[in-house]
Amino acid sequence: MKSKFPIIQVCERELRRIITDPVSMFALVFGPVIAFVLITLIFSSNVPTKLPVGVVDLDHSALSRRIARMTDATSIAAIDRSYLSLDEAYKAMVRGKVDAIICIPDGTEQNILRGKSSEIAVYINNAYLIKGGLLGSGIQKALGTLSAGIRLQSHMMNGSTGKEALAEIMPVQLRPVLLFNPYTSYSYYLTILLVPVILTVFILFGTLYSLGTELQYGTGHELLQKADSSIINALTGKLIIYTITYCFLALIMDLVLFRMLGLPLRGNFALILAGEFLMILSYQFMAVFIITLARNLRLALSVASAYTMLALTYAGLTFPVFGMPVLARVISRIFPFSYWLELFAGQSLRGEPIANAVIRMLFLCGFIILGSCMIPRYKYLLQNKKFWGRL
Repeated sequence: MKSKFPIIQVCERELRRIITDPVSMFALVFGPVIAFVLITLIFSSNVPTKLPVGVVDLDHSALSRRIARMTDATSIAAIDRSYLSLDEAYKAMVRGKVDAIICIPDGTEQNILRGKSSEIAVYINNAYLIKGGLLGSGIQKALGTLSAGIRLQSHMMNGSTGKEALAEIMPVQLRPVLLFNPYTSYSYYLTILLVPVILTVFILFGTLYSLGTELQYGTGHELLQKADSSIINALTGKLIIYTITYCFLALIMDLVLFRMLGLPLRGNFALILAGEFLMILSYQFMAVFIITLARNLRLALSVASAYTMLALTYAGLTFPVFGMPVLARVISRIFPFSYWLELFAGQSLRGEPIANAVIRMLFLCGFIILGSCMIPRYKYLLQNKKFWGRL
């Protein structure tokens, strides 16, 4: 006799299993929340400030002290003038005590007073590209401003007015306008990559663990019995709790990004929510796809770890997709995260047209269809004893 509400019975069974299983509770609730809190704390300042910069002052002049003060006045650098030689400062950089070194050679002020140019060496630890780039830009602006000021004074002392001297020094003036991330904010750049990736990791791992334990412990027959032998009822009842919970976590993610970290919202928030819902379903159905191919939980989790981490690599935020080799560009398209990231960044940072978001959502639906094709195969695995308890 068929049950009147098989989906509800499966849902109740899954809820009891989640409550009594620490791994499921961690993947569903505690893991994502802890990750969101940690990332919020790490990127709460938005931009890195006061990175240690060592100054080797071999000139010991008023100008060299002015160079140190102007560099220290920037938000990016914190000057340490305790180094007496370049070798001593270099050893400090190797030990990680400073991220950059400014070496002011002997005779710098005298050369400038005589109308000669003088070179100041700047050594930057570029092992961390973003930090090295920000430091290089900040130091260059400080030294460029000082250099321009010296030349301006020199022209004015020769009889030029302020405007004339400025025109001689900078005949072509650039007015850079930074779009979409005008504050060069770390939170704009990295949080829209890290927070969603962490969420997708827990979505995929949590769903895989839920599906894989049915094979691991041979409880598939019990699941199908509760679902009246319908795999659709079984999957719906098992995964609906995860879907609702991950949708709620996605809303928390939006709160963290838009409210706490100040990410701009220039597009349609409803499209972002729709994209998040489809992304969650995409990874859940990809979990069905992976578990049916792997046929055991351990291998499925190994494949999932590689799949989620490669999505981070090929997302195109740290290195643009169009600059990748053809094979890498093709690989970047096999991850739901790539399409969701384009949708999210387009709507939040750039305010893209709705059509662009709809196209990406259609691609996300493709992953759902792909996973749906493997549902009959998953039912076969649940019913076949030779796939139970496999390590």
